[in-house]
Amino acid sequence: MSLWIVYLIAAAVLMIIELLTGFVATFCVAVGCVIAAVLDFMGLGIEAQLIGLAAGVIVAFILFAPLINHLRKKHNVHREEYNSNMNALIGREVFVTQSIPDGGGVVRVTVDGDSWQAVSNSGDAIELGARVRVTGYDSIILTVKPVI
Repeated sequence: MSLWIVYLIAAAVLMIIELLTGFVATFCVAVGCVIAAVLDFMGLGIEAQLIGLAAGVIVAFILFAPLINHLRKKHNVHREEYNSNMNALIGREVFVTQSIPDGGGVVRVTVDGDSWQAVSNSGDAIELGARVRVTGYDSIILTVKPVI
C-alpha cells in the first residue's frame, strides 16, 4: 500500500474524530495529512512529506482554528434562549407569595409552580403580593428587585 493512501486514511479518521468531538486540533492534523499525501503522490521523499505535514498543521492552526472557533461561537449565540438551569430564571417577573417573619428580608416567590427563597438586591423589605423581577441568584436563593 502506498504511503499517500495511509495519509488519506489518517486524514479521514481524524475528520471523523473532529466531527464527533469538535476538537479543532484533529482538523488541523488532518489538513497536514492531506498535504503529506499530495507530496507523496507527487513522488517527493519522506523528508518533504514530514515537512509538508508539519507546515500544513501549523498553517491550519493559524488560518483555520480562529475561523472555526469564530463560527462555533456565532452558531452558539442562540443557545442562551434555551437555558435549562438557574440562568433561565433571570429576567422573569413573579409575585411574592409568602413573607417570612423575621426572615431578614427573605421572601418566597413562585416560578413555574416552584417556590423559591428570594431577597431584594437593595436589601429593602418586599411586601407580600409585590411584583418582582429575578436579577440573579446565590446558590438557591434568588435575588429580586421590585418592578415599578
